[in-house]
Amino acid sequence: MKMQLSLDTLKDFDFGKAAVAWEKALGQVVKDCLDRPGEEKARTVTMTTNIRPIVQQDGDVVDVEVDFSVKAKLPPWQTAGRPAIPSRNGQLFFSDMAPDNPRQTTIDEA
Repeated sequence: MKMQLSLDTLKDFDFGKAAVAWEKALGQVVKDCLDRPGEEKARTVTMTTNIRPIVQQDGDVVDVEVDFSVKAKLPPWQTAGRPAIPSRNGQLFFSDMAPDNPRQTTIDEA
């Protein structure tokens, strides 16, 4: 059956693939909000509609090709900054027992 493409009929276009992609991206964003409630940056779900003309040899547009691109944007995961001791050969050293003081030694090291 011929249907007009709209937000209401998106669930029927291409067997509902765009609608499913949007729902999955939305779910990903919601889960990230629940996993990281202290991260106040916004999460976004973006759906882009791409429409390209299909042109006959005489230049007339006979049809258009429609596709959808869906993406979720999440804030990056960020850890706290911790000091480390750099060496001249490009290595970094830290203390697993004292994360704020990489020069701290333990009794075992003494």
